[in-house]
Amino acid sequence: MIKKTKATLRHIADGLQLRLARLLPRHVPIAFKLALVMTLLLVLGMASLGLFISDNQNRLIRTQLHDFGSSMALQLAKQASEPILSENSLNLSMLTTNLGLDEKILGAGIYGHDGSMLSASGIQPNLAEPNFQSNSVTAQPWFRQATDGSRERMISFVAPATYQDVQVGSVVVTLSASLMDQAAVRARDAIIYATLAMTVLASLLAYWLSRRLSLPIHHLMEATRAIDRGDLAIRIDQQRNDEIGFLFEGFNNMAAGLLKKSQVEQVFSRYVSKNVADKVLANLDEVRLVDRPIEATVLFADITGFTAMSEKLQPSQVSELLNEYFSFISRACSLYGGVVDKFIGDCAMLVFGVLEDDTDHAFNAISCAVLIQQLAAQLNEERRADGRPEIHFRIGVNCGAMLAGNLGSEERMEYTVVGDAVNLASRLCCEAQPDQIIIREQLYSMLKPRIVAQAGKTLPIRGKSTPVGVYSVQDIHRDYQPALRDNLSKVLNTRTTQPSERTAEHA
Repeated sequence: MIKKTKATLRHIADGLQLRLARLLPRHVPIAFKLALVMTLLLVLGMASLGLFISDNQNRLIRTQLHDFGSSMALQLAKQASEPILSENSLNLSMLTTNLGLDEKILGAGIYGHDGSMLSASGIQPNLAEPNFQSNSVTAQPWFRQATDGSRERMISFVAPATYQDVQVGSVVVTLSASLMDQAAVRARDAIIYATLAMTVLASLLAYWLSRRLSLPIHHLMEATRAIDRGDLAIRIDQQRNDEIGFLFEGFNNMAAGLLKKSQVEQVFSRYVSKNVADKVLANLDEVRLVDRPIEATVLFADITGFTAMSEKLQPSQVSELLNEYFSFISRACSLYGGVVDKFIGDCAMLVFGVLEDDTDHAFNAISCAVLIQQLAAQLNEERRADGRPEIHFRIGVNCGAMLAGNLGSEERMEYTVVGDAVNLASRLCCEAQPDQIIIREQLYSMLKPRIVAQAGKTLPIRGKSTPVGVYSVQDIHRDYQPALRDNLSKVLNTRTTQPSERTAEHA
């Protein structure tokens, strides 16, 4: 039962905490925080100052009242000592009457040595045990019922009347302490109102000042959001000679560094495969990619008759032609998960299943080859209509074991694949005819149900002891042709929306 009750209480507490968290704002502006802190400090300071002033004011009023009452009582006692001794009732009556004419004095009385009243005017103290035998002035507070029914606080000052150091009687001077209380209340109210007014003004000033102080932080926050959106050209154009100025300078330097880094990455990704660039940039401390044996597929695509064609074109036209076609080849390669290894003059070398695991890299490579030939055929129709020379590719594809790694020196290296399978793919490309895709017999046997190919003659390949049986690929199976047509449309649509992704690299 106790455990169940504890669990219930814990559940209720968690619910209240969750509701409180929902009620609280998720973001509290720093200007509000600064204004709140500054206002609290000012309020505490003003309240402490007000209490100090009010206390001093009350103490000053009490002191003045006591000094005045004591002075009046001592003066009356001095004047009344001889008349008390001589029992001169007339003089005593004149003393009390004259003293009662003062508006501040509500009553005056003269008493004999035995405490009997000799003369009195105005209000007399209603004291249970009046101390008339004191050797010094004493203040005795008491209350009386006022005409309006309220209780009025009074203070009676009792002083001894002495003649030649012998006490002959006592005098009593009665003052109203309510006047002192009213003065203290008025002073307190004035201080409270002044404190409230100063608090409101201080709050407004604190909010304005906090907004001014937090404004540079808002500029920095907006600039940071712009950086997060990808606007690396953002800068804070404010000159300050304080810590915030150093912060602005540091932010601008950081933004410039990010912009330069982004530009370097973009340029770097144009000269190497994007996947290779991503892997290198992800681990800048160790730029060498690990050499490893892999099973992958290599595709070589070469433009036939390019040497004769380039003799009739200007260098700028040759560069434009290569960039256009290599851009299409790059896009086609990425659609099938491959990467561009390099461009060698008018030849493109593509690899599949190297950087990313791809169990179907061989079929993807052949699909990419078919896509390149269909793309070239589509573009040739446009070139014929414009009276420009046609472009034809010969393609060789081979699959097998190879080594993927870095080649070159410490100053200049490239990530590529090497091995007998790569060399054979290059030889097959050289043996292919325009608009032809050549693969070896073993690759055809592996992909026979998915591709359409025709057996070719056995070719003697340089470096091979025995001739190699080859097949010429015409197309892929009709089940995979819809995806091929979609990819063809995607590549053609990039002509007006995407710039060239690669730059030709001449061997």
